[in-house]
Amino acid sequence: MHVSALKLSHFRNFEQAEFAFDPDKTVILADNARGKSNLLEALYFLALGKSGRGAKDRDVLRWGADFFVIEAQIDREDNAFPIRIAYDPRVGKKQASLDKIPLPRLSDLIGAFNAVLFSPEDVDLVLREPSQRRRILDILVSQSNASYLSDLEIYQRVLSQRNRLLKDRGQTLLSDPDQIVPWNLQLAELGSRIIRCRLDALDAMQPHLANYYQGIAPTEEQLEAIYRSPVSGDTRDQGQDILVEALSQRLAQEVELKYTLTGPHRDNLVFLLDGKEAHQFASRGQLKSVLLSWKLAEASFLEYRTDRRPVLLMDDIFSELDRRRAESVLHLMETFGQVILTSARDSDLDFSSQGYDRIEL
Repeated sequence: MHVSALKLSHFRNFEQAEFAFDPDKTVILADNARGKSNLLEALYFLALGKSGRGAKDRDVLRWGADFFVIEAQIDREDNAFPIRIAYDPRVGKKQASLDKIPLPRLSDLIGAFNAVLFSPEDVDLVLREPSQRRRILDILVSQSNASYLSDLEIYQRVLSQRNRLLKDRGQTLLSDPDQIVPWNLQLAELGSRIIRCRLDALDAMQPHLANYYQGIAPTEEQLEAIYRSPVSGDTRDQGQDILVEALSQRLAQEVELKYTLTGPHRDNLVFLLDGKEAHQFASRGQLKSVLLSWKLAEASFLEYRTDRRPVLLMDDIFSELDRRRAESVLHLMETFGQVILTSARDSDLDFSSQGYDRIEL
């Protein structure tokens, strides 16, 4: 799978722009603030239907514009098709089409074009914030499992309703806990499926994650990712019962705090370097290597699950990496499908000898 062409209208700093990409390797060279990151954000938009940087739709709309449009031509082994996403704040929602057919829901776009995005701003945001670590795991699994995304959406609705019940009825739930039992059962059923999918994904990711870190880092440090939850890898078959029991036991505390304390929305993905939590002890260079390893492992996972190579979108991956690590990353990316990366114009890396097509902004 690769993206061959991209057209932008009023997206970020681009008023009107068109780009063509090599099916294998492209490097985007530009000075700061020229739109390198925005270009990769637009490409990743096609995979998620929203900004991979967490920006609201209005925030990516070019200043003074009434709408934005992202259009691309996607080439897969079995067929080729266009993707189009348009946003008009006067309409209030985005509209997407796949192969020129309008999609009834934006989520129907997920899985048509798979991509993996590394962004340097994620190093702190993702690795230091539990909610963001859960988010990168959810994005990964959603691209390979349509039912997972559906479960997530329904889970969030049920969770919101249960939290509302905790706020509105408060102490009456302690004297009559049967009121909340139906919500517990729904949350536990959905939550156990979500957690199982996360655990299964991590099981598949683990060897890739360790191997890529060894390929990038110049030390013998061992990297692993663990999932902290009332439901473990060994008890995933009993996940629903475990969550029902945990929700029942913590009701008094939840009534006091007015929100739900148990479920996949509270679980934690943790990266360990030699057994120590990376987000607490690692240097910024180590954290960047951890996230790069995770992103490469994401690509391997998606290829295994979908039988298609995702597009690697690598934004400013070489800053804060010494030359040895930078060259190691370039070497590792040789084994993937299409790679589109950005770099400063004065980079001392020889992209031409590596076979990269060049786009200069």
